[in-house]
Amino acid sequence: MKTQSISSYMLANSTRNILAKAQADLIKAKEESTTGFVSDTGLALGSRTGQSISLRKEYDRLTVLTETNNLIGQRMTTSQNALGNLVKGATDFLGTVTALRGSSDGHSVALDKAKSGLQTMTGLANTNYNGEYVFAGVNTDVQPMDDYYAAGNPARAAIQTAFQTQFGFPMTDPQVKNITADQMKSFLDTTMTAQFSAGSWSSNWSSASDTLVKSRIAPTELAETSVSANNAGFRQMAMSYTMVAELSNIGLNQGAFDAVMDKAISTTTQAVTSLTSAQAFLGDAQARTKDATDRLTVQLKVLNSSVLDLEAVDPYEAANRVSALTNQIQASYALTVKLQSLSLLNYLK
Repeated sequence: MKTQSISSYMLANSTRNILAKAQADLIKAKEESTTGFVSDTGLALGSRTGQSISLRKEYDRLTVLTETNNLIGQRMTTSQNALGNLVKGATDFLGTVTALRGSSDGHSVALDKAKSGLQTMTGLANTNYNGEYVFAGVNTDVQPMDDYYAAGNPARAAIQTAFQTQFGFPMTDPQVKNITADQMKSFLDTTMTAQFSAGSWSSNWSSASDTLVKSRIAPTELAETSVSANNAGFRQMAMSYTMVAELSNIGLNQGAFDAVMDKAISTTTQAVTSLTSAQAFLGDAQARTKDATDRLTVQLKVLNSSVLDLEAVDPYEAANRVSALTNQIQASYALTVKLQSLSLLNYLK
């Protein structure tokens, strides 16, 4: 009968193998204790691994939609704030032109109010959120409106040319005092109004697109989530500000001046209605986006619960394994030290 040889080398080797396995198990146990999920999904779930992967992919997709909806919501809130300021400015301007109608000494006041309002409107139309112009339609990287008073602005040049073509002299000519109320009304209702038609607006005023931004707010739902600076409210408000800024203080007689104020009152009233409608349109998109996000949140909870059912580990069991493996490794180290001290030389001392 042959007996197996026993040596300190063999014993040390056996503890080394035990130690290596324990260390590998400890790494997995620590990962599971920290994350709360199994370390190796394929090993733990076997044939159900595909189900887990599908659930996680769907969870990630819906998470991206939820995060995108939050950005869309913030962008629409920015747009709503700008529209609210436009309506407020239009309402204030309406009060001013109404009060100045029939006044013989408020021409310069009307000019200053209109000029300031036009510049404020331009700034609001160029509102930017997260690097995108919110009123540019799908042309989000293009500034919708340029400064009306900048040198060479085509909109101002077109209006001044239209005036001279209509009356036969420029706005700076003293003959403007001879323009009658009926002549001014005809100019405003035809030539001036044509300057703010959709075609002229796109040519001379706006670089925005008529096509609104469409956002996917749910896996099967799209929504228009923007308002374009080509909206009728923007055009009507620009017309009101421009006609008063250009014509109120050029020396018109009282009848012609009142004709300008009457048209400004009418156009500003229409602008307030149009801008309010734009707010309502955007408000509906905000409500749809919020509802979609709420539904996505519920779906995410269900998906998360399903993934936990498949992959979650008992945190107490994982912590106990970490503790047990740590103790085993420490014991192995201690035993290895003892074995390394076993030698014939030590025995003979």
